[in-house]
Amino acid sequence: MARAVGGDVVVKFLGEVVELRHELRATQGDVEGMAMGMGSMRAGMATMRSNMATMQTNMVAMQTNMAVMQSNMAVMQSNMVAMQTNMDSMMGNMETMMSTVESMIVGLRSVSGRMSRMEAHAGRMARLLTSMADSTQERFERVEKRLDDLEDKL
Repeated sequence: MARAVGGDVVVKFLGEVVELRHELRATQGDVEGMAMGMGSMRAGMATMRSNMATMQTNMVAMQTNMAVMQSNMAVMQSNMVAMQTNMDSMMGNMETMMSTVESMIVGLRSVSGRMSRMEAHAGRMARLLTSMADSTQERFERVEKRLDDLEDKL
């Protein structure tokens, strides 16, 4: 009976060994699956690191671009202030020019009036000269007639 009991124990022991082997193989499969998962996770982490490095590079580039943009905006604002100053100066110059043109118009009107008056004077002088010429011609003719009369008498 001890043999039978020993045989049963050995059979049970061997059954346990078989079960243990099955569990060991299943566990080994799980560990291999986990190892493959870990490999995938490592590859994913490497990709994530690469992506994070790219993102960090992009963020640095973005910060640089933002600094350049801020600088450009400051320059643009300075240029706009200069342009406004130039426009104000130009408006001042235009106002001065308009004032000068208005003064010139007043001067031209004055000159035009003087020219009209000079033309009237010239017209009167021409009439007076014509009158003087006519009068002188008449006198000349009278003197000539007297001379002729005197010559005839002599």
